[in-house]
Amino acid sequence: MRALLASLFTLLILVSCDALHSNDTKNQSHTISDVDFHSYANLNKIATKHLHLELDVNFQNKTIYGVARHEMINKGADTAIFDINGLMIQKVTIGKKGSEEEADMFIDKMDKDSILGQALMVPVKKDTKYVNIYYQTTERSDALDWLDSNLTSSKTKPFLYTQGQAILTRTWIPIQDSPSNRITYSADVKVPSDLMAVMSARNPTKRNNEGIYHFEMKKPIPAYLIALAVGDLEYHAFSANSGVYAEPELLPACAYEFDAIPKMITAAEKLYGPYQWEQYDILVLPYSFPFGGMENPMLTFANPTLIAGDKSLVSVIAHELAHSWSGNLVTNRTWNDFWLNEGFTVYFEQRIMESIYGKEVADILALIEFDELKDELKRIEKSKHPDDSKLHLALEGRNPDDGMTDIAYVKGAFFLKTIEKQVGRDKFDPFLKKYFQTFQFKTVDANQFTHFL
Repeated sequence: MRALLASLFTLLILVSCDALHSNDTKNQSHTISDVDFHSYANLNKIATKHLHLELDVNFQNKTIYGVARHEMINKGADTAIFDINGLMIQKVTIGKKGSEEEADMFIDKMDKDSILGQALMVPVKKDTKYVNIYYQTTERSDALDWLDSNLTSSKTKPFLYTQGQAILTRTWIPIQDSPSNRITYSADVKVPSDLMAVMSARNPTKRNNEGIYHFEMKKPIPAYLIALAVGDLEYHAFSANSGVYAEPELLPACAYEFDAIPKMITAAEKLYGPYQWEQYDILVLPYSFPFGGMENPMLTFANPTLIAGDKSLVSVIAHELAHSWSGNLVTNRTWNDFWLNEGFTVYFEQRIMESIYGKEVADILALIEFDELKDELKRIEKSKHPDDSKLHLALEGRNPDDGMTDIAYVKGAFFLKTIEKQVGRDKFDPFLKKYFQTFQFKTVDANQFTHFL
């Protein structure tokens, strides 16, 4: 095994050197593909720089009425193309708020598999900087989960949350839905006065009487990380920059279960540099949330099943915290390289757990994941796409969710552990720290990573 690992590492270095010599020195950001096959957006011609949302959340008819105001970088385009899926577009205007002019728009036909949705095309002038899209969500807005009160802890108040990864943000916001385009955003959100709204941004800690909330995310993020939740929420602070939101019935248990978060943040910063997002909070959602956790910046979404009573499932929180570096700070350019988000995160999660709970705990977690990976490899070998066992995937014409397997998570992590084993942590840790510093708030692909390695 040792000789095989050494051979693999040598091959990787050779590939890296070949990529280095084949790249034009003026274009060291060359990508495997300049096309994101999961977005219609013409980002090379016109791209959103900042998005401001005006949202009215209506629980009675389970609809969000919104305006998406795009401030754009225009390189002389005559058309701006956005991604939509399951939205009702009411009108489009050009210009700043208060001095808008209604514009033409064209909506292309639905893609044959209804995965990508539709292209919303807006004719623009070469100097157009502001495009405003008035819209409402529908029952086909798959990113939205509207929960009746009988599905919440209180049994008296409803709940709403969004889930945008991989390409579902386009089902509740008309947007250029590619991870390659990082944007800042702000939002004004109106909700029922007895509920609180929170987003992947700086959040309130108390409910107000008006039910109107303002949010700002000042760091550029990909579209899939824009998130919203509305419910009967209270907040418990762990430290000046961390805490947990939950329904009142769950808050005491959450406060006990996740009290190691400040230690996790400290451990992570010692490994790979400062936490760049100011605040790290957790939102514990109702039980219908289909994931263990989702790494929305500044506000991790978590499933209440993590509240085990003995803190035995906090590795999931370590994983989502690790995403604050891998995935959120440095993002895969397309979904073909999802492993650059998740492989790094699983590796980083294990290092956080080792730092806090010891190497034995981290090794047990890694062993469990390795056994799951072996089962995944057997399944993939017999599937229609046996090449899905590779880290870099070819997902053109497919749902990007197909790449969200243990290959990206666990094989990606063990690939990094292989490199660590060959060069030692004394070299590998400074490399990873430099990687996060070099590509912070940017997107990367497998070719860039290999080149940098």
